[in-house]
Amino acid sequence: MLIRVEPFGQVGGKKASLYTLKNASGAFVQITDFSGAVVKIEVPDKKGNLDNVVLGFGDVKNYVKNDGYLGALIGPVGNRISNAKFAFNGREYAFSANENGTTLLHSGSFGFHTKLWDAVCEADENKASLMLKADFPNEETGFPGNLKAEVVYTFDNENALTIDYKIESDSPSFASPTNHTYFNLGGLSGKKVPSIERQTMEIFADYYTRVDANCIPVENAKVDGTPFDLRNPVKIKDGHANEETDEQMKFGAGYDHNFVLSGEKCEKTGLRFAARVTDKKTGRIMKVYTDMPSMQFYAGNHLNRYNAAEKRYYKKRQGLCLETQFTPDAINNAGAFGFDVVEITPEKPFASTTKYVFEAE
Repeated sequence: MLIRVEPFGQVGGKKASLYTLKNASGAFVQITDFSGAVVKIEVPDKKGNLDNVVLGFGDVKNYVKNDGYLGALIGPVGNRISNAKFAFNGREYAFSANENGTTLLHSGSFGFHTKLWDAVCEADENKASLMLKADFPNEETGFPGNLKAEVVYTFDNENALTIDYKIESDSPSFASPTNHTYFNLGGLSGKKVPSIERQTMEIFADYYTRVDANCIPVENAKVDGTPFDLRNPVKIKDGHANEETDEQMKFGAGYDHNFVLSGEKCEKTGLRFAARVTDKKTGRIMKVYTDMPSMQFYAGNHLNRYNAAEKRYYKKRQGLCLETQFTPDAINNAGAFGFDVVEITPEKPFASTTKYVFEAE
């Protein structure tokens, strides 16, 4: 396995870098140390042709202004917190709302996506890893505790990208980090970016999380008889056919919902099979495995980002996100609806793993 490091611009007078993790077959992943963003993933189609399957930018400046969170690490707490506040251990924590004037989205202005991380690389013949580390003090993030975060990206010869998260705190806190990469298995080498609506989605979940008009979770509900029953392959376009008639589809402007994963964890890996995305034209398949209990499926309903390096826009539904997580806004609904908040302490840090496996047939 090969690791290459090259300049990627500057942030606040500090140099950012782009790291390429390349395997024996020529497939590779590129990650920048600013925001820990996945910039590019090139994997083969059914004919063996390599192509990039994620939306990204060609310079770090775009990631500084990245209000669409393309590729970025999200934390300490991903997704939405209602009314931009919560109570924890007898104290109220309040934030500046950054969505709809009322909601805290993706931890706000001092989250993981805003940081230039320290980076360490290592590789052997079977895999290459990039370890990112950063400190997030309470007075900076506004969240409980002074946090130390470590995220390790590993790419291997099986075309699998694994993300290992670890968060330590010097006092009781909680966390639900994730990654906001936009995938498009149709490939991005052509003049026109294909729509992800032609792709089929499977999510192995018996329940999804219903939301209100501000996309704040209100309850877990069975997927049966709804467009959210993705336990068998469904073309994303067909699911969105209900956009004008299904209230939940209206609230999310399409798929933008949490799914409560139902699969059993593998005894060997500790991971459950969460989802499978298929692009029949290219033959590419992406499988998602995780030890987290839930996952957000976002279909890129609000995408409108300019890629200056390639002189084109990323538009609505040209990328999809599968964000492993705890149930959003669980901190404001502890004990209700089966929502889950897992406290971290100095003795018990947060740790989780998510794995994206790329295949073609």
